[in-house]
Parts: sequence; C-alpha cells; structure tokens
Amino acid sequence: MDSQERARFDEVIARLDALEREVGRLEGQVARLSSGPATTLPSGPATRQPARDMPTTAYAPDPYAPPQQQPPQPLWAPQPTPPRSPDAGAPPATQLPPAREGNLGAYLLSGAAALLVLLAAVSLIALVWEQIPDGWKVGGLGLLSLAMVSAGTTLAENRPRLRVAAATVTGTGGALGFVTIIGAVLLVHLQAPVAMALMAAWGFVLLLVSWTAGQFFTAVISALGALVAVDFAWVQANAHPGRAALVWMLVNGYLIALAAVSALLAHFARRMRHAVWLPTTSMVVTATALVIGPTVLLRGGSPTGVALLCLPAVVLLVQAHHSGRLLSRTVGRAAAAWEWGAVGVAMVLAVLHLGLDPAAPPAARALTGVVLLVAAVASTAALLPDGGTAAWPRNVAGVNLGVMVGIGAAVFAVEPRLLLPAVLAVGLAGAPVVRVGQAAPIPILPLAGLPAFALATRAHSDRDAVGLALVAVATAAGLSLLLESRLTPARSPGRAQQARVDLLTAAVWLIGADLVVVLPALVARLVPGGSAAPLVGGVCALALTGLGLFTRGCTPLALASGTHAGAIEGANGPRTPRIPATPVIGWVGFALLCLQALVILARADSAGDRLVAAPLVVLGLVLAVAAARLLLPWLRRAGAGTATAISLSVALWWSVMVLTGASATSLLVTGVVLATGAVGIVLGFRARAVALRHYGLTLVMLVVVKLAVLDLANGNSLTQILALLVAGLACFCLSLAYNRFAREQARYAAGTGPAPADDHRVPPYA
Repeated sequence: MDSQERARFDEVIARLDALEREVGRLEGQVARLSSGPATTLPSGPATRQPARDMPTTAYAPDPYAPPQQQPPQPLWAPQPTPPRSPDAGAPPATQLPPAREGNLGAYLLSGAAALLVLLAAVSLIALVWEQIPDGWKVGGLGLLSLAMVSAGTTLAENRPRLRVAAATVTGTGGALGFVTIIGAVLLVHLQAPVAMALMAAWGFVLLLVSWTAGQFFTAVISALGALVAVDFAWVQANAHPGRAALVWMLVNGYLIALAAVSALLAHFARRMRHAVWLPTTSMVVTATALVIGPTVLLRGGSPTGVALLCLPAVVLLVQAHHSGRLLSRTVGRAAAAWEWGAVGVAMVLAVLHLGLDPAAPPAARALTGVVLLVAAVASTAALLPDGGTAAWPRNVAGVNLGVMVGIGAAVFAVEPRLLLPAVLAVGLAGAPVVRVGQAAPIPILPLAGLPAFALATRAHSDRDAVGLALVAVATAAGLSLLLESRLTPARSPGRAQQARVDLLTAAVWLIGADLVVVLPALVARLVPGGSAAPLVGGVCALALTGLGLFTRGCTPLALASGTHAGAIEGANGPRTPRIPATPVIGWVGFALLCLQALVILARADSAGDRLVAAPLVVLGLVLAVAAARLLLPWLRRAGAGTATAISLSVALWWSVMVLTGASATSLLVTGVVLATGAVGIVLGFRARAVALRHYGLTLVMLVVVKLAVLDLANGNSLTQILALLVAGLACFCLSLAYNRFAREQARYAAGTGPAPADDHRVPPYA
C-alpha cells in the first residue's frame, strides 16, 4: 500500500469519526427532548394538541452522552409508546422508529466485497505475473495477507461500529494467506508436509483472531481454508501413494487440533454472537476428510490405513455430541437435529466410499464397515444415560435412529455377513426413541427381512451369510418385542395414539411376513430340496393364525403373549358373530391362508415321494380348515359360505390326488366329489346355509353329468356300471334327505313366522 492510498484511507477514517460525533450530538438532543415534561392534553373533544407539542416516540439515547443523562440503551431496544388521547389521531409516519434489518445483508455485501477484492488481486497478479519473480510473488501475497488481518483486527477493536468492514478486511486477508501457501507450493516448490503445517497454523491464527475480535466471519474463512488444506492433502496422497499414510496422519492430527480449539473457543468467546456455531464449522472440515479419504491406504490391506481413514469418523461423532449439547441449550435446538442428520449422511457416504472400492481387498473393506459401525454404536450408547426429558438427546434420538438404519444398510451392502450386527445396532438406537413414547423403531426392525430375503434369492450366496441372516431375522423380531415392552405411554391421546396403533399393527404384520416368507426362503438356501422350507412356512402361518394375527389391535407383544389366541375378529366364537358382515381382516386372513395351503399342496404334488408329500398334504388341509374357521361365524351368508366350501373342496380333492396318484377324471376323484356334494347338502341344511347346500347340489349334478355323458362315451365296463349304480343310489338317498330337511324347515317357518329375507332359513321351495 503506497503513501497516496494510505492518505486516502486516513481521510476516510477521519470523515467517519466526524460523522460519528455528529450522530452522537443529534441523539443527545433527541434524548433531552424526549425526557422533558409531558404536556397534558385538554379534555375537550374539539381541542387538539398541536403536532409539535405531542410527545415524540423515544429513540435510544446517545451512548456517548455525559453520565448525568439517561443511561445509554442499545438502538434496537424497544421503547414504550407515550399515552395518547383517543382523538389525537395517528402519529405521523416519520415518528415511527425504523425497522431493524439485522446484519445479514451487510455480511452478504461484505462477502461479495471480499470476493471482488480477491478477483482484483488475482487479475492484477495475472497482468504482471511474468515480470514478478516467484519469491516476490509469494512474499508479497504473504505480507499483504498479514497486513489485512492486522488492519481488520485493529479496526474491529478500535471502531466497534465498523465491525462489518473489519470482518471483511480480516476475512479477505485470511483467504489471501491460504492462497499464498498454495502459491508457494506451485511456484517455489514448497514441500507438501510443510505447506500443510503452514495452512494448519494459519487456520489456527485466524481462529484466534476471530476469538479476539469477536468476528464469526473470520472463523468461516478459517474453515474454508481448512477445507482447502484437506483437499490439498488428498491430492498429495493420491499423487504419491508411498507418502499417503504420512500425509493422512498429519490430516488427522490437524482435525483433532481444530476440533479441540473450536470446542474451547465456543465456551470462551463471549464477545462473538454466534460462538455456539464454531464447532459446526470444524465439523464440516472433519466430515469432508471422512468422505474423501484416500482409498489408496486400503489397497495394501494394512490395518493402519483403515485406522487412519476411520479416525475422522470418531472425531466427527464426538464433535456432534458436543455441538448438539450446545445448540440444544440455545435457539438452535432444531438445528441440532439437522446437524446430526448431516453427520449421518457423511457416515453413510464414508461406508460406501471406503467399502465399495474395487481395488481394495475384501477383508479391508469389511474392516472399515465394522469400525464405522462400532463408532456409530458407541455414539448411540452415549445417548442412553441422558434420559428423555431434557432437550438433549430428545431432539436427536429420532434422527439418530434413521442414521443408524442408513449405516446398517450401507454396511450390509459392503458385507452381507454384517446384517446381524446392523440389526443389533438399530435395536440399540431404538431404545431412546421408545423411551420418549415413539413407536417407530418397532416396525423398523422387522424390515431386516428385506435384505435377508434378497440374500436368499441370490444365485450364489455364502452359507455363513445366509445362516447369520436367519439369526438376524429372528433377533429383529425379538428386539421388536423388547422395545414394545419398554414403550412408554403416549403423552397426547387422539391422533398420536392412533399413529402408535398403526405402527404396532404394521410391526406385527412385518414379523408375520418374516416368519412365513423370509424364514422358509433362508431355510431353503440352507437345506436345498426336501420339505423343510414349506413345512416351516406352514407351521409359522398356523401359529400366527392361532395366536390372533388376523384380529384388530394385535401387536407384537400381544401376539407373543397369546392375548388374542383363538380369537376371531367380529365374533365371540365360531357360531356367534357380533357383526352382520364378515370383517375385511377376516377376508384377508382367509385369502392368505388359502394361498399358503395351495403353495404347500403344489410343493407336495411335485415332491414325487409319497412319504415326503404326506406331511405337506396334512399341513395344507389344516391350513385350509384354519382359513375356513375365520369365515365360519358367517357361514349362512352367501359369500362366506361359498368361499369356505370351495376352499375346503379344492384342498380335499388335491390332497386325494397327491396321496393316491389318481387323475382328476378318475372314478375315485369323482366319488370324492360326489361325497363332498352330499356333505355340503347335509351341512347346508343343518347350518341353515342356503349357499352351502346349493353348492353341494351343484357338485352332485356335475357328477351325474360326468357319469352319464363323459364316462359312458368311453365305453361300457363292469366298473362303470357299478359306479353308475352307486351314484344313482346316492342321489336317491340325497333326494330323500333333501325332501325331509326341506319339509322340516317349512314346518319351522310356519310355526315361528317367516324369517327375514336375509336370514335364508326358509327354503324357496317346499
């Protein structure tokens, strides 16, 4: 800076001082006028006080006024409005105090000014770059940086009203310092470790300057410079793999020192308005180092490289705990949750970045996933002793659960054998959440069945990984029960209570899907062939049905304790419905059980060996009966009666064909169909179910048509003749029984009066 520029600078400072004194004098006059005796307004309605005698809205008094005057107050302090007469009219707009905008616009303009100054400096250097020696270039930038930082600090201490301008000058000088060090590396071939040490030292200097002058803007510039230092170290580590361990060791040391200094300054920087955000600025640097860690350290398979790459994760989690506590005590309580979520995103990206490097050995990649998962578990365990009543950690417990789910999914993508530790970690993260009355972790844990099922459907899966996945699915179900037992009551009824019921219902259905679908798939991978997998699925389906899965209000804990065992939704028993129509959940259970029965019977049909097929056939029939039981109270209704009859008939006919090996058109199957129709007619009359007896009558008529038309068309034989005689005798007996039951019901209807039309107790014929 030459003498002419310094003279202009001194002139500007002198003018600012004069303007400041003039403003102080005017504020003193306004304060004296406002402290004078108030004039009493006349009580007459037609008389008004002149506008010049009205009390003026008080502005803040002069902070430089003598001691005998009114004590100084900040310009933004709210002042009480003097009382006015109702008819005095609204005060002029010029008497209202101006609205305070804050310093956001000023700092934005300061940042723009700093950017323009940097661009001007770069343009000037580019203009005369070739004519300046390299040493002079670096030295000149360094001296200019030191001068601007010193000038900005001095200006902030001596002229508090010019703190925005001081922060601009200091921040610009700090940025030029980092540019100087990078220029020294490029121009005078400064060694990379020395350059990193200089950048770290300069960053600490800027932090101290920020603390001394109370300028948060300078701390932001220091964080940006630290990002430049980390990026520079990453470039050097990738360019020189032999020195990567040394370079990243220096980076870790710098991160630890930066985190410690930022944490201390946050407690002792009383003059800085945003001091609680100082740890956040250093957390950005730590997260960047974690996410972009050089994977060349993993390619040798050395545990040292894994430790160097994962150490920033430990530092970042410690910083998150410290910063979260600070923010939870201030107005930044909501910001603590967002900050925790950003930390989780950085952890997930780090797991994927380090664990999916194709050039690294599988053992090293798995080790990085283990280390990062352990660090996240330790961080979650630190949340448990704090309780759930204070702002910390209540405002981050839910976010931490999502973070742990993301980390667990990333770890599974890196190494499938880590599914069980991931499930345990998610269960631990759910403990502080259920302690504050939220049921979200309970349905999240059974979602572990999704990656387990994906593992079971792979063409080539490790048996150890499949076995661990099976244990993980069972563990997830057990942890859901444990968390529900620790769930505190809802603090607000109504919508929150309904949301909890919905979450618990989703949890119990997810557990059912894990046991009926995922578990058999895993067993099929462990024991290929045979009937073990369908038997496991069918038995689990029967157990869930018997324990009351298809009832309203069923939760994992109620299912395991047998609270709803044997219950039928909407009925007090198989013969006593409470509601006139079959509930939707009953139809859902009926459909799922029938589908399970068909799958098992199909597996038995393809088994080939009758000894293997026999238990499957029995299980399929039992499942069909269990499905019919859900509709049994509404057997008299057409839909429920027809669905029950068809499901049981198909299961019975298929079972006979599987066990005997007979075809669908054989006389044996024809006789079974005829017997089914007869049973349907008898039970239809006994239960007064019109649809059921009509179904039986339809089956009998179909058998008659088959015997009379299809079988006789194939020729006459003694067997066919005997079949026709037996079928005719059976039809004759059924006709007698049908007529008898019809007359009995007619007499019942005549004696008791006509039943309602929807009761179906009166037959349409005598």
